[in-house]
Amino acid sequence: MADYKPYFQVVLRPASMDPLEDFFSHRGRYANFQKETCFIRYICRKQYPQTVEKLGLWHKEDTLQRQGRVFVASLPKQPKGQDIAKYSTLWQQGRYTLPFHFENYILEQAFQDAFQDILQIFCQNNHREETIVRNFAVKMLFWIDQFFPRLFVESKKITCQAKFACSGIIKLSEYLFLYLLYRLGCDVLYIGENQDVCVTDETLLQLSIAVTDCQNKPSAAPLPHDTGSRAAQRPTGNASETIPANPYSPNQKQASSQPQTIPKAPEQSPVLDYVQLAQMAASVVMLQVFNAQNQCIKTGSGVIIHETGYILTNMHVVTGGHHYGILLEDEEEIFYTNELIKYNQDLDLAILRIHKQRAPILVWQGPVPLVRGEKVVAIGSPLGLFNTVSDGIISGFRTVGQRSMIQFTAPISSGSSGGALLNLHGKLIGIITAGFDDGQNLNLAVDHNSILQFAKGLLP
Repeated sequence: MADYKPYFQVVLRPASMDPLEDFFSHRGRYANFQKETCFIRYICRKQYPQTVEKLGLWHKEDTLQRQGRVFVASLPKQPKGQDIAKYSTLWQQGRYTLPFHFENYILEQAFQDAFQDILQIFCQNNHREETIVRNFAVKMLFWIDQFFPRLFVESKKITCQAKFACSGIIKLSEYLFLYLLYRLGCDVLYIGENQDVCVTDETLLQLSIAVTDCQNKPSAAPLPHDTGSRAAQRPTGNASETIPANPYSPNQKQASSQPQTIPKAPEQSPVLDYVQLAQMAASVVMLQVFNAQNQCIKTGSGVIIHETGYILTNMHVVTGGHHYGILLEDEEEIFYTNELIKYNQDLDLAILRIHKQRAPILVWQGPVPLVRGEKVVAIGSPLGLFNTVSDGIISGFRTVGQRSMIQFTAPISSGSSGGALLNLHGKLIGIITAGFDDGQNLNLAVDHNSILQFAKGLLP
């Protein structure tokens, strides 16, 4: 059997501030032989009835469109009547026949491997008696037969958008079935009203991310560990949070499974001096845009907006690029990537990703609106001059097409596009976009409200 792992690995996606919306909208991007996949345990509390209703409507809509979306109030406990005999014949003293097969060879090998792993995990949890293992295997084969054809409707495609949501009581067997789905690139969401899954093994719990609704606000997601992986030439695409086939691997780094509670932000952040604001340049990058011939065709700037390496920039900066070089302060090496996560031409915004941790600049969500005359600082790499800092004021607010723009006076030049426009609290209020050559210090930035709309689900 050829090893499928160099060609297909799932990567645990960090949970957003809105896990339900994240589950609905996540597209399961497959790049560099890795697929970002959700595996979330969401304790909804007061939001539970509304969440169940939304999932029910979402599932009903899919029954007509067959897009691989399933929601069940609870997993069926076991096959009934004559079906027990049917699935029992598929398991004979440790030998089994899977009732579903992928047309894609890589997915089929991943399926075989994942099924073997969950059998091993079940046995390691003190269930070694043949009768108990047989009952577990029959139940798994039953669920595979019931749900896989409805989820993996395009079994030839690794990029299929399978999504499975469930509620009810989730014990070890049910949890391992959810893990099996996740291992095959299916987004998984468990919702509970007040109770989490009935699994006590911390190693197993760390395979998924727990989110709890605290006073109707979901908790922040745990962040992946930094592997410090770098590339000397072309991007390798080694993700920092790829889940190994065996979750009991001794050297495996895990994200915390415990629900987190969001601390209340202060009403107003302190005002920083210019020296402190200039230090924010550590979270602003210079972008080199390369064509397919590995030639640098232009440069620009970008802003780190999430600790796990998400970089916000302008779409016009990344357009035409085959891959990108990322220069960070205090780093001698260049980080390369071809992971263009998201873009919007109307807003002129795009998000790249590198597998490197760095503190983000938070987007402004302050209690008071921005006003004309307010002091600002611009950080970018004009004309290739890495992380130049300049200051000015907000001179106006404009609408250009669908873009809400901030007009400001801090000097910029070509190469500043994608850089940070900060207020005196050190928060990102805009992404520098354009300047008018015929005017002096007439510069524009896409405003923070557009950023919040565009980057929803990717912000800390």
